[in-house]
Amino acid sequence: MEVAFDRYTIYDFSDEAIILELCGKVRNLRRSCCISQTELAQKSGVSIASIKRIEAGTITDLNVGTLIKILRACGNLEGMADLVPDVPESPFLIDQKTGKTRKYCPSSYKSFTSIE
Repeated sequence: MEVAFDRYTIYDFSDEAIILELCGKVRNLRRSCCISQTELAQKSGVSIASIKRIEAGTITDLNVGTLIKILRACGNLEGMADLVPDVPESPFLIDQKTGKTRKYCPSSYKSFTSIE
């Protein structure tokens, strides 16, 4: 079975293609939980019509709130932790919080606006 995208190739896909892949994952998740669409709708509080549209891939925009409800109902909410990765704070923001001012700028941060 071919993987539609991974962390290295995902930028090659349109938003619609990514949503379609997520819809397929929702369908596979429900099936792996051995519950029907009706049961998922009842457990998640998402309408049966929405569940059917998601699994059929006929939606154009997958609501994050809906995805959270479905993942919670399937006992797979930890999947949301990887949705937006943690990134370290920039040195500039740390300096703003502490009130410090930079006395130098590392060469990697210098701009090339002036040419001598």
